[in-house]
Amino acid sequence: MDHPFTFFERYLPGVNHHNLHMVTATFVVLLLALATGILFPRLRKAKENILPDRGFSLRNGFEIFMDMIRGLCEDIIGSDGRKYLPFIGTVFFFIFGMNIIGMIPGFLPPTENAVTGAAVATIVFIAFNYFGFQEHGLSYFKHFLAPVPMGKQKSILFTALLVPAMIGLHSLFAAIEVVGMAFRPVSLSIRLYGNIFGDHVVLGIFSDLVPWLFPMCFMVLGIFVSFMQAFIFMLLTIVYISGAVAHEH
Repeated sequence: MDHPFTFFERYLPGVNHHNLHMVTATFVVLLLALATGILFPRLRKAKENILPDRGFSLRNGFEIFMDMIRGLCEDIIGSDGRKYLPFIGTVFFFIFGMNIIGMIPGFLPPTENAVTGAAVATIVFIAFNYFGFQEHGLSYFKHFLAPVPMGKQKSILFTALLVPAMIGLHSLFAAIEVVGMAFRPVSLSIRLYGNIFGDHVVLGIFSDLVPWLFPMCFMVLGIFVSFMQAFIFMLLTIVYISGAVAHEH
């Protein structure tokens, strides 16, 4: 579905609807990098920023939200959850930035393209498996086996019958786990794509039918959907990391 007007297609040569999502995603990355360059020098001066600003400010809101994400990481992953906060926070702000830019006339959200969601979901898939290997080493493969110990058996006949059954059970369990693991990035990307694409289509339809005032309601709803989809994507990322780095008790 082509959009009647976008700034990048109009003013950047070589940009069309097929590569617009990549250009817009790159633009979001540049905006986030610019914001980081502006805010980081101030935030690193801890002694000068112990006291919060008076009233509500962007800094106070950012600190409250990041403290909430840190609490989620520690509650779901455990006491070591804070070390995954940079990756998890980056995922949230990148997804949210790509979602919310679609609320600005002349821009399309890159996440309405299924390829964008699939790319971010693949990065998350690689990341949480990497964190799992980093935490457990080769023992990480135990996550793919049935949680049934072989035990010690004295009977040779019983052992001879038990071992093939256990091998079959572990193989079946491993196959199910691998399929479930492979569908995680698929479910992440489809959920993100479907919601953002649907929201943008609804906004476009009502903007054409009633171009004055009424679309503002859907824009407010769109902002909420943009935030919630980024938050859900981030929350599922935390859950996947938790499952990868968890220790048996």
